[in-house]
Amino acid sequence: MTLWRKILFSLAATLGAAVCGAQNYYYSFPGAGDDMIRRSVEMGVTVGAGYMGLSASDAAVSLKPKMGVRAALQFSLQWDSAYALQMEVGYLRNKVDATFGPRSAQISSNIVEVPVMFSYRGLRPVRFGVGVVLTPMSAGRYDTEYERLEAGPMRSMVGYVAQVGVSLTQHLLLDARFTGSMGKTSNYFEGVEFTSRGWWLSVGIGYMF
Repeated sequence: MTLWRKILFSLAATLGAAVCGAQNYYYSFPGAGDDMIRRSVEMGVTVGAGYMGLSASDAAVSLKPKMGVRAALQFSLQWDSAYALQMEVGYLRNKVDATFGPRSAQISSNIVEVPVMFSYRGLRPVRFGVGVVLTPMSAGRYDTEYERLEAGPMRSMVGYVAQVGVSLTQHLLLDARFTGSMGKTSNYFEGVEFTSRGWWLSVGIGYMF
């Protein structure tokens, strides 16, 4: 399955699940009488810019990331008007200028991530989130004069994420987050094998349905 097919499949699957569940409903605990707890499902899309920080274990290899883009589908289950479980499927794309001696190339970083966060929304319009992020796909590739080569994954399989959001209107959300890796990745560039560790800072605008 090609890169773009994997991305589209992941995004379509999440959007389908969100559309099917996007509704308000009520739940009554046994013995609670007529007391009902209102729960709601929120879904939306987010687009924005993201910066990737990347460091290599080999000092002879220079990695200089550029500003990239991030897009995501968001699905949240909220209860008690203050707490929510937030799940996303996101796509990140960045360019990295890599140099080793006289050789240089631009690595294309493509990442599909699945953040799962506990979100606190009791201080409206501000919301806070913290959790883990899974990375089912992370690829780095660069072109030489003759062929396209693999540079290895740009992010470890498991990481962590911290988010701050501000509801600008009923539907618009300003989102800022920091994502870090819990491990290193094995990479390759022009005959050199090395490990790297990265982090991501992104800011975006979301539209909540």
